[in-house]
Amino acid sequence: GHGKTAVDSGTPTYVSGAPFGGKAISFDGQGNAIVTARLNISPAALPKLTMGAWVKAASIATPQYGIISNDDGNFDRTLGIDTRPVPSAVVWSAFVGGTVVGKLPVTTGKWLFVAVSYDQSAMPGTYAFYVNDGSKTTTLTGAANFDGDSHTDVVTIGRNPSFDSNFNGLVANAFFYKGVLSSKQIAAIIARGPQAIPR
Repeated sequence: GHGKTAVDSGTPTYVSGAPFGGKAISFDGQGNAIVTARLNISPAALPKLTMGAWVKAASIATPQYGIISNDDGNFDRTLGIDTRPVPSAVVWSAFVGGTVVGKLPVTTGKWLFVAVSYDQSAMPGTYAFYVNDGSKTTTLTGAANFDGDSHTDVVTIGRNPSFDSNFNGLVANAFFYKGVLSSKQIAAIIARGPQAIPR
């Protein structure tokens, strides 16, 4: 929407069964297909941002996967799966400057909601990371001295372009809001989909 039409690269497939109807994008984990949009979500363009999606992992065979990212090598804004936040565990994660935060272990074959908000209008900045497994929402919040600033105006879905970490599974209803959504607004999106909050 808003003139930011996404573009397929390679051969992503679209499958039924996404939350709230419609179709989900299917990624094979090999980088054969990604989806990009010309959307500048860098801190310079959007100091305050909330982004997220519904995701269904098919495999967690490798340590890191990018779900939504505009990273250019400096741990820029990214949602994904990672092993760094919790030793010996594979968890849903977000890049927060030079730090990767995350907590809830990844379960394959199940739809989950993941989102992160950033407020970098002052230093240190703040973040809130949300994971909902259908029964409860796990939230991590904190302050961070965010590193650098992405120099790309492209958002990639299904991969972190800097680390060649390709997601294996389904992504649906990816969203971006110009601003920091409250926990109440996040709960509304979880219950009714991105259309619950005007963008």
